[in-house]
Amino acid sequence: MSPADPASASVPGPANILPGQAPTRAVRQVGRDAVPAGGSGRALALAVVAGATYFWFSRDHKSPGAAAASQQTAASARPSPTNPSPSPSPSLGPWGHIGSRALDPVPLTVAELFPAHYTGGATSYTRTVQKAKTHCATALMGTQLVTAVSQAGCTQAMRASYLSADHKLMGTIGVLNLVTAAAAEKAGKASGPSNFIAQLPAAKGPTRNLTKGNGFEAAEVKGHYLVLVWVEFANLRAPRTAAQKTELESFMRLLFQQTANVSLASREVTGHPGS
Repeated sequence: MSPADPASASVPGPANILPGQAPTRAVRQVGRDAVPAGGSGRALALAVVAGATYFWFSRDHKSPGAAAASQQTAASARPSPTNPSPSPSPSLGPWGHIGSRALDPVPLTVAELFPAHYTGGATSYTRTVQKAKTHCATALMGTQLVTAVSQAGCTQAMRASYLSADHKLMGTIGVLNLVTAAAAEKAGKASGPSNFIAQLPAAKGPTRNLTKGNGFEAAEVKGHYLVLVWVEFANLRAPRTAAQKTELESFMRLLFQQTANVSLASREVTGHPGS
């Protein structure tokens, strides 16, 4: 992952909760050779270790009764970038059709997960590279995470990298296809300062340097999928101000919501990938 900022080591930070997320686990800053990944989400405590921040998230699901009373049925709920996570039918459990691979057997494709472009506010983002692997270990760093993901029955590791139109922000998002939601939760817990998603550099352009900078990494469990995200400034400098950190956190959230989450939410609610 991206190099850390030794000067910031051991400096505690405030709790970080991204909008739409419930509090969950520890958040750490780490660097290129020590960036974690994980998955399930609630409240966060921040500890600076070296240059990137690690977040652990997962959507907070309502009980079946609350979901039934306050949400549309699976047939009428329509996932979209503006409403990416409608609630599934309560009879299927909190993760709907994606509680396990047995319920959701259709393999992932890079086409469904990673659009060529997406827009957030006044900024557009372009996919610069994508890659699908069936040997998940080669898309990860760290023996603990590799072992945990293997034990979780990983059959696919899908990754793509994106760049903002102003060439200021860039990042990699990865989706791991695991056997059950419980397995995804357990695999996420194996992440840490030396266990993380492998960034995916492009052949040319700013994202060719994705393995060289400083940034933030997040993880989220989405049913039986473990989603890992890395974001950084294209100038490879570590975020130092609160505004810079907020900018990267916003980009991180947007990258997840406008790409993989659209299709995964559709699978969750309808049982089919998003169109």
